[in-house]
Order: sequence, then structure tokens, then C-alpha cells
Amino acid sequence: MKKVILGIIFAVLFSSSTSFAQEITLGAPANQEVKIIINEDGDAHVIHVVESNTRAQQVTVIQNNFTNLQIKDENGGTPQYGQVGGQNQSFMLFSTDKKTLIEYDLKNIVTMKDGMWSWDYQYPEDTKFYLPEKANLIFINGNPINLADKKGINCHGCQMKLEYELDMTEVVKQVKWQDKKFDVKIMTSGDIASFKFDQPNKKISFDVNDENKYIILIIPLELLWNPYQVLLNGNATLDHEFYSDDKNIWLGIKPDKTGTVEIIGASAVPEFPLATLLIFGSAMIVVARYKNKFSLH
Repeated sequence: MKKVILGIIFAVLFSSSTSFAQEITLGAPANQEVKIIINEDGDAHVIHVVESNTRAQQVTVIQNNFTNLQIKDENGGTPQYGQVGGQNQSFMLFSTDKKTLIEYDLKNIVTMKDGMWSWDYQYPEDTKFYLPEKANLIFINGNPINLADKKGINCHGCQMKLEYELDMTEVVKQVKWQDKKFDVKIMTSGDIASFKFDQPNKKISFDVNDENKYIILIIPLELLWNPYQVLLNGNATLDHEFYSDDKNIWLGIKPDKTGTVEIIGASAVPEFPLATLLIFGSAMIVVARYKNKFSLH
């Protein structure tokens, strides 16, 4: 029989003790990588990929309320393992020269509130998350991450709050200046009003009518050049310039109260054309490199 039930043995060993240890450790911590595939309903399929080892290894599950457990080696065979009790259930894998896969499902592990999916995840091993296809923009501990064409994220020694919204609402605000038009894209589940572009003061402003809602702006650099100063009701607030390409920058904020948001840039159209700023930046790099060719003693 491949599977060994260890719970009875542990009960005998600890029955004479006045205090019962809730965490039981027998084998060495497993050398493993965890893969988690999340679907659009908030369910997760978990795979612990455990490396071969000449010693016994112990794998603790992420949560006890799992279903559809499968334990197999990389060739599809059944390895020798023991089921370990305790507050957090685990499995002890005996010596093997093959990788072992422990798979199970966690139902409704990611929960939704006000349109935002959330999971407070804690697990000491490296974890790869594969997100639903519609979750292009995610938040890790409040920090926005643009997945772009990536399928997921890697988390090392993982303790994080994962948040995302499926099909996040995108609103386009068109700014007209002289003979040019610029599209400022805004992604949020909150309510935004009174969007304005103030060229002389180099700023974008708008009103937020909801608290603690993520707001992502995609701002054309030719319209408003970064770095930005972000104010909420006249006071500085936390912001994240987290992604950029040659033409746009992604700016993330999460106002903790309602009011007016102001985004003040370093320059605005047509104060310094984008090409001029790029040429100026290149010139600075050339000068720096020229200086670095020589050293003063």
C-alpha cells in the first residue's frame, strides 16, 4: 500500500503529553514550487511540484478545505507518502528519485467585494500565480502591476494581498489643445467627474466621489510629462508610476477620501515638445558618458 496513515501513530505518541502540538513536523521542508491557477469564479487549482530527494520531505497544504486531491509522480505513478494531521494538514513524501505533484482545488478562495477580487495569501514557498485572462491589471499589496501579455506573476516566499478586477471599466477623456487631440484613459470602478486639463498650470484634475477605489490613468507623455506630483484636496497623496512605453505612462492612485485630485506634471504641451525632451535627455547621457571616459586624480 503506497499511502501511509500517520494520524493514529501521532495520537499514541502524544496522548501522554499535557499539551498537544498543533503543528506536526516529521520530514524536512519540501524543496518545491507552487503553481496556482485561478479561474473567473474565484476557484484555485493548486499544484505543489516537489523535487526528488533521498530524504523524507513534508508538504503543508495552503488551506485544509481542499477537494479533488491527487498525488502522483512526474510519470503518473503513485509515490509513497503519509498524511500528517495537525492544524494545517500536510503530507510526508518518502525518498524518491522522481518529482512529485500534489494537486487539489480550493473553492471560492478568491472573494469579490464591490467588483474587486481579493485573496490574502500567505505561504512560505515560491508561488506562481496564473490569473484569469480578463485580469490584465492586478494589485499586489496595493501596488498596481500591468500584466500586459504576461500570464501571471511570481511571488517569492509569498505573503501578499492579491487584488484584481475582471474587465475593469475604462473611460477615455479626450483633451484638445490647439490642433492636437490626446486620449487620457482612466480605469476604475469608482465614480469620476469634472475632468479638466489645465495647460498653464501643467496639471490634470478631476473629482472622485468614492473612497478607497483604485484609479489607473494612462497619460500621454506628450500631453503631460512626468514625474508627477499628485494632490488630493490640496494635500500630497501616494501614487505609483508603474509602467511606461515610448508614448504613455501608467499612474495608479487610491484616494482614501472623496474630493479633487490634481496631477501636476514636469511640463505640458506645447511647452516642450516630446521630441525636444527626448533629445535633451539623450544629450545628457552623451555628456555623462563623455565625462566617464576620463577621471580626475
